[in-house]
Amino acid sequence: MARIVLGIGCSHTPQMHTPADQWDIRAKRDSEDGLPFWYHGERLMFAELLEKRRHLDLESQISLAEREARLQKACAALDQLSKLYRDIRPDVTLIFGNDQAEIFIDEPRHAFTIMGAEEFENRPRTDDQIKRLPPGIALADRGHLPDECVRLPGHPALARHIYDVLADSPSDVAYAPQQIRPDPGRASTSGMPHAYGFIYKQVMRDAVTPHVPVDTNTLYPPNQPTTQECFAFGQKVGEAIADWEPDARVCIIASGGLSHFVVDEEFDRDILAAMTTNEFERLFEYHEGYYQAGASEIKSWIAAGGAMTGNALKGRVVDYQALYRTPAGTGSSAAFAAWT
Repeated sequence: MARIVLGIGCSHTPQMHTPADQWDIRAKRDSEDGLPFWYHGERLMFAELLEKRRHLDLESQISLAEREARLQKACAALDQLSKLYRDIRPDVTLIFGNDQAEIFIDEPRHAFTIMGAEEFENRPRTDDQIKRLPPGIALADRGHLPDECVRLPGHPALARHIYDVLADSPSDVAYAPQQIRPDPGRASTSGMPHAYGFIYKQVMRDAVTPHVPVDTNTLYPPNQPTTQECFAFGQKVGEAIADWEPDARVCIIASGGLSHFVVDEEFDRDILAAMTTNEFERLFEYHEGYYQAGASEIKSWIAAGGAMTGNALKGRVVDYQALYRTPAGTGSSAAFAAWT
């Protein structure tokens, strides 16, 4: 029977592959775009957020020297996860990630989509796609996109087995037997979402093993799954793996999170503590307002955690860095954990 031999949780923030002295490009947008930010379940304008967090003295944490030091530590943590993955060399990997209008455009957005293609193509953006991006985004493409089109092995046998086990579950689960290919004139990528591309490049280091991408619709209403639904879905995935006949060594990876675009260190550390000690009920106590915008990607971690329950794996935090870019605390968290 198959068994889970490794778990990895990894933020996939583009900020990690943007030079620290260029973070101000996004910082300027944060303060000038006039869009609200989610923080503690509230939607606050930048000025309101700045006032609410003034007591934290985040100004002292956004100097260039501090940015560069934290960025270096985050990259070192990625190196550790990559080495761990390469040392264990699993036979097949499940990546719990999410799409951000990169492949799902007009299609119905299911709560969960299991992708079972024989192979997946990933490719760089076209010049036209780059022109349509907000300022500063293309700077980080090197962190999750290849220089030229690459073909990466899927694992349709495991993907279909998992779907068959989950087909009668109450969750809204879909199965995609072929790679979803949106119109590149409308989508932000013609390859794979950056949640998966980041893992290909930063954990697998372009030596991609047979894998199953699993999309969790964390961002788009009306069928965003709750934290409890994500955990229950993950548990069913774990049961399906345990029931799979081949003697395969499986890795589970959660790609995304934790809090952003407002970094909330207290919330993040509670998430990491609960995840690494299997105290998932603590995660359900936060209302859905905490799991919005970028922080919604924590649900991919929760699904991955559900898949690993019942195994003898023990979790640990590899590192956590708060990558602030404004005194209001906007930016991205960089969280890294492993279960061995």
